[in-house]
Amino acid sequence: MKKPSNIFIIFTFLLSLLILTSCQNPTPEPDIRISHNSNELKVIYYFDRNNEEKEDIEEYIKSVMVGKRFIDLPAIDFGDKISVEALNFETDEFEIYDYIVDERGNIVSDYSAEPTAVTLADNGNAEFVFEKIENLEIYNDYMVEGKSIHCLLVRCKINKSWFAFGTLVLGDLR
Repeated sequence: MKKPSNIFIIFTFLLSLLILTSCQNPTPEPDIRISHNSNELKVIYYFDRNNEEKEDIEEYIKSVMVGKRFIDLPAIDFGDKISVEALNFETDEFEIYDYIVDERGNIVSDYSAEPTAVTLADNGNAEFVFEKIENLEIYNDYMVEGKSIHCLLVRCKINKSWFAFGTLVLGDLR
């Protein structure tokens, strides 16, 4: 049996080094902060896949709510401001979608609706007003203790790809 030649050993060594160095600096996934009155809201990460189909979004809502009660979500008054902050990426604008959700995590409002807000990002930060959806009373059967369950979906374009993030809140009529 022949011994491996020195050139083969050196080539294998260099190839291994190349592979290892490429693994050291992975591109970080986009990170975002959503807050209301300086209280951070729990973010659901959809990233650049599974963020366009209604069923995919509902699947993530359901997985986030396993073992939790919707009534324990943060309640936000309509008319209050919500802040969105890009932590490790740059974008020009955020599209905000507001979906009404039932207690099983299904989107019951019109999924194909236009964004409720398109906000320009200023240094990666943006604010939008949490508005009451028109005809909210048609969703009374889906309310929890008089509060509507909302999935606020934030979409933005990062390096030619669309990414989505979400948070769940209760809309409070106070």
